[in-house]
Amino acid sequence: MNEHVISFWSDDLSTGVDEIDSDHKSLFQIFQDAYWISQTQTDTSDLNGMMANLLNYTEVHFAREEALMEATPYPHLVRHRDIHHELIKNLKEQIVLVQNNEQNPQQFVLFLKDWFIEHINGTDKRVEPHTRMHLESIQLAIESIGPFTTAHYCHIHLVDDDSVFVTLLKAMTKEAGFNATEYNSSVEFLHASISNHDIILLDLNMPDKDGIEVMRELANRGVAPTFILISGFDERVLQSARQFAESRKLHVADTLNKPVDIDTFIQVIKKTFNAKTAAFIKSNLANLTPCSRQSDPGNDSRNIDSNNEITLAELKRGLEQQEFIVHLQPQVKFSDGSLCGVEALVRWQHPVRGLIFPDQIIPLVEKNELMDELTQAVIFESIKALSKLIAAGIEVSISINISAQNIIDLRFPERLDVLLKAHNLEPEQFTLELTESEMITDTSMALDIFNRLRMKGFSLSIDDFGTGDSSLKKLYQSPFSELKIDQHFVSRMVDDQEANSIVRVCTILANEFNMTTVAEGIETQEVWNKLAEMGCDIAQGYLISKPLPVDQLIIWEKHHNKSSDDNHVHNR
Repeated sequence: MNEHVISFWSDDLSTGVDEIDSDHKSLFQIFQDAYWISQTQTDTSDLNGMMANLLNYTEVHFAREEALMEATPYPHLVRHRDIHHELIKNLKEQIVLVQNNEQNPQQFVLFLKDWFIEHINGTDKRVEPHTRMHLESIQLAIESIGPFTTAHYCHIHLVDDDSVFVTLLKAMTKEAGFNATEYNSSVEFLHASISNHDIILLDLNMPDKDGIEVMRELANRGVAPTFILISGFDERVLQSARQFAESRKLHVADTLNKPVDIDTFIQVIKKTFNAKTAAFIKSNLANLTPCSRQSDPGNDSRNIDSNNEITLAELKRGLEQQEFIVHLQPQVKFSDGSLCGVEALVRWQHPVRGLIFPDQIIPLVEKNELMDELTQAVIFESIKALSKLIAAGIEVSISINISAQNIIDLRFPERLDVLLKAHNLEPEQFTLELTESEMITDTSMALDIFNRLRMKGFSLSIDDFGTGDSSLKKLYQSPFSELKIDQHFVSRMVDDQEANSIVRVCTILANEFNMTTVAEGIETQEVWNKLAEMGCDIAQGYLISKPLPVDQLIIWEKHHNKSSDDNHVHNR
């Protein structure tokens, strides 16, 4: 057994204060359990759940310990509290490192355990002399904080009109390690307190209000919990209900057919709960600004409150100050796993808020008609990134997302061509992606620009194919050289026959039009295998790599190139 595991707790760590020692023993057992999880589990949702529990338990323990110290004449309370705050900050930074794959989960657990040992020996053991003669006050103070238990990140609601079945669901939920509240009436459920953090197991077919009506009412209220849909109807009804939910901005984690398999149910509820836990971590770390990103005291950004929404003034300043960067997501060939391209994905390196992702950027950019300015920033950053890759001996093409605003500027092809030539780059090294939903109605102007871009050597890709309108007409009219199959279908193709069929049809269409197919959103080996069988050309997704800064991509490419020489990606 690993030496760290057998030495997580020892009696010489006792502080002499029963209440503190009891918490510490429980914490160290949690550390030991977490260390075992970090060694045996590879599912990121399980690891996120583990990290969230450690963070939450630590915060609860500190609150209890500080209440105890406040009930005594302990003279170092302020300094002790500051030490606690510093650990919580360090703990959150360690979680960020784990999420960024800059530290492994085992190191994270050992960091926390070792810090606690140092803290106990250096600080906590000084508390005991000041607790004598104050035992009653200590007990009352700790009781006011509450027991040493982790807070609930979400509540689980079970909604089904069949009382026997809902009792079974509750028993299975308990077997998975969670408590739940059951409802035999959807109307009764809708009178309950429901939050965005909750999980709802919802039967679609109920006599008072059916599942569709329940989801519609919650969406109308602006409440967006996570759903697991259950039904005795066929799979198409469940999938259509999922599509309805998503059209109302509601998240469906999974769907289950009746009768429900116990092992499947437990796996689904655990996975969903752990995902909610990961969301808890993300929200907890949303305002964390690592020391390296602290703003300069002389910078105007010092007055920005990171808790507030991003303002238009911030956005314009970020564009002016060239704070937008690109991360590159690798694209590899299905045939041999070799790196053949990268997609440039925008990020905002905010001096106060830290790294901001597209889902927080794009809506504000589109609302204020700044997409052309953002696209220009992405193009400049992509040119810099490609130049670095070439200097490192990596010969690939780079894909850039362009907007509909670019396709109403007849000067765009010439301006882009001149810009690349000025940096000793060729149009053949660039693929320009335009989402199908952004295709403009002025067909004549679009075809004018598309054809001149192609004649200059640029490749054109129709992105998110299958999610917009008039897809076949656009394929017929436009000189696209690449078709990107939307991840909405790719990610579901293993369990969803309709999604699988759509991916297959997209692949056949691309082949008929002599276009290269790129499947995005590949996260599992099973999805990879199915796409390879269908004859898809290029793969992109987290199974291969998350988007990386260019310097990290260069390092990744060296390791990937070596492993590809030994074994193709799809044979890993």
